[in-house]
Amino acid sequence: MNQITEYLDLDPARFYSEIAGGYRPAILRGFVRHWPAVHKARQAPEALCRYLMEFDSGHEVDAVMTPPDQRGRLFYKPDMEGFNFVRNKVPVSKVIEQLARYSQFEAPPSVAIQSALVDECLPGFEAHNVAPALPPSVRPRLWLGNTITTPAHFDESYNLACVVSGERRFTLFPPEQVGNLYIGPLDFAPTPTPISMVDFRAPDYARHPRFKQAMEAALVADLLPGDALFIPPLWWHHVQSNGILNMMVNYWWKNEQPAPDVGTTFEALIATLQSMKHQPPELRAAWGAIFQHYVFDPAQDPSAHIPAHKQGVLHNARPQAPTGAVDEPE
Repeated sequence: MNQITEYLDLDPARFYSEIAGGYRPAILRGFVRHWPAVHKARQAPEALCRYLMEFDSGHEVDAVMTPPDQRGRLFYKPDMEGFNFVRNKVPVSKVIEQLARYSQFEAPPSVAIQSALVDECLPGFEAHNVAPALPPSVRPRLWLGNTITTPAHFDESYNLACVVSGERRFTLFPPEQVGNLYIGPLDFAPTPTPISMVDFRAPDYARHPRFKQAMEAALVADLLPGDALFIPPLWWHHVQSNGILNMMVNYWWKNEQPAPDVGTTFEALIATLQSMKHQPPELRAAWGAIFQHYVFDPAQDPSAHIPAHKQGVLHNARPQAPTGAVDEPE
């Protein structure tokens, strides 16, 4: 495993020019250490809990719980007919009460709020705890729980993950490691995008031999309260959260404007798979060449020989490299 480039006391201008405009993960040490929430977390878990409950609107959020024997790993049931956790809609304060109770257990269930919009469940929190490099249009999301593991998956957006309490280890893989991560079903996963089937805690190399190659390319980030991690789109990331109270606030955004009346790129992948799966090998190869020419080949512009007013869908088929500007996600 390899270490990720780290930055200390990074200012917003450097974030845009050196990080957000690139395509490599980066650790931002102390990026949100000024947050009141981080100061409370460093005092004691109870201090952070009291602070959060002052903002609680009572809005119900998605919370998951796994039984103790799963050791916090969000995954499938053994027959893959469902997932190994239950999902409930509860206010933030209810989850905090659960966490306080489970902190006394030797082997507690794992509980976590995942991706709750902060301005809905903790209104006012974002005004006091502001990510210094992002505009207010990028809405923060809350992740709060005890020890829990989210299997390796990717996001379609840029991601800035800010740790408030507890410790988090991110293990990241570049997109091209997809074949070595043994990805599960694309249309049935415990996360919004598909997950790796490998148990990182105890890899079964007999079933997943190529995972050794993935680990050779892996990047590791160990984050403490006040630290942040920048994750580019489509980078696989496995997240291990440890402690009786861990909290993260993350921000998702896209550096491009979504095309009107078009679904996500992941939905385009699903549609392509569905249309190609019954095609014979020679036609799959032919379509591969056409996709390569029109979509993936950086060496030539497929519309360069066509008058601009007649390029149609090919217009801007080779867009300029992103400048690092941050736009609001879809």
